[in-house]
Amino acid sequence: MKRLELSLAVLGLILVAWGGTWIRAGRGPVRDAILDGGPACPAAPVRILEPSGPPRGSVIIFHGLGANRIVMLTNGQQFAAAGFRVFLPDGPGHGDDTAPFSLAANESCARGLLAALERRGEITPQRTVLLGHSLGAAVAVRLADDFLAAATIAVATAPLIPPHRIPANLLLVAPQFDMPPVRDTESRLAAAAGTDRATPEDFRQFRAFRLLPVPWRSHTSALFDPAAARAMLRWALDAVGATGVPVPTPSYRAFTGGWLGLLGILLLFPTTASVVTRAAGIREPHPRMPPPQRVFSLLAWIAALIPAAIISAPWTPLASLRLYGADYLAAVLLLAGIPLAIGYGGYAAHQRRTDSSRRSSSSPISGPICAIIVGLLTILAIGAWLNLQLTEAWPIPARWALFPFLFLALLPISFAEELSLGDPAALRPLSRVERIAFFFLLRAIVWLVLLGALLLGVSSALLPTILGAYFLILSIGQRLGADALRHRTGSALAAAFFSAILGAWFLAAVFPFA
Repeated sequence: MKRLELSLAVLGLILVAWGGTWIRAGRGPVRDAILDGGPACPAAPVRILEPSGPPRGSVIIFHGLGANRIVMLTNGQQFAAAGFRVFLPDGPGHGDDTAPFSLAANESCARGLLAALERRGEITPQRTVLLGHSLGAAVAVRLADDFLAAATIAVATAPLIPPHRIPANLLLVAPQFDMPPVRDTESRLAAAAGTDRATPEDFRQFRAFRLLPVPWRSHTSALFDPAAARAMLRWALDAVGATGVPVPTPSYRAFTGGWLGLLGILLLFPTTASVVTRAAGIREPHPRMPPPQRVFSLLAWIAALIPAAIISAPWTPLASLRLYGADYLAAVLLLAGIPLAIGYGGYAAHQRRTDSSRRSSSSPISGPICAIIVGLLTILAIGAWLNLQLTEAWPIPARWALFPFLFLALLPISFAEELSLGDPAALRPLSRVERIAFFFLLRAIVWLVLLGALLLGVSSALLPTILGAYFLILSIGQRLGADALRHRTGSALAAAFFSAILGAWFLAAVFPFA
């Protein structure tokens, strides 16, 4: 094992310990409950954060589409530090809630949860602040017709059918770099609410309003902007009559600890991959196969993906997975991946027949077995860690049950991708850079085909397109891990197994039940 790998592993362990310490330090009193939110979510998981002293009021935080209660945990911790009791529910189909998601069910569940909390005596409307992000912000705004909250804070509000009245004491948090439909929604709400006003009398009369632009922030990153966090805390305190109470400095220590530990786990990956492959006895030189012509590969991917996107819209062979948007995405990748894998497999077989030096003496199953072990260790470690602070990434049993089917759906196109890229060890340094650029080009084509199908009305799968930034992060992780395994095993199939495992885990953990 290389000294560099051991050094990275030691650094990784230090970062995991450091991050865990910061996460633990940022946690206050917390309890989990299951509430009856009505027919839409009869068993809604809710995380409740308690303040250190008597609560000044309550804050209920609604997450966005494809998110969950842990995504909003950092914001909840900031409000708990300011003296509020905070409720973080999972929406239907999201996180640990297995109730089917729909826009109507999401709103109905929010109403049911408010009614359940009021019946239990956990909240009083006049001392309750509703906060939401994206789709959760739209829900919080629409609740104005049914629930007279002390204030409503809407961050990056998704398009909505406006309520009959503007929410009381409304704060709109508007990121600078957001989608046009979101900015249009904020503009219409601001026009209906009128000019900014935030005197104590305005709050007492439930007519306070402010449109807060957040410069240099995107749709999601606005949630973690310190200036926006201070403004939201001030708004909530003023709404419950705590005008003279100073705003505590928003803490991001636990949030930062989450990212430190995640980096530490990634630094442990090279050592883990080396230990597993060496234990499998993979040590001899491996075959190095050059890729097919890039232009040929590009045309082949386009020719496979476009028909797959069209066919999968009226007939989704994976609809039984019951995952909102992921069933369509997985079906497109499966239908495109099968012909691509067959074509590239034929090319690889031809190369092996014509060049005996590319044959390996190692067992053909050794590499894939190593990839399965390393892949499962990776998603278990990362999933468990992310669940502490950043997002619900440790799937519940109902989601784990979908994992094998998603893995099989993604394996053909993952294998085709590896063969189209070629082994980096067979390329010159400049060609390796071109290889990475071509990889991102192939991923961009997948996303553009999905976007085109949505814009042209061929499909209605919105979520796979708006999660583009998360797919980019996943793609980087897949590429780094797959190349590390391919370097150690010499097996394109092993690299494909690893990519398919990470992709299946992402779809199973993130996409809501439908």
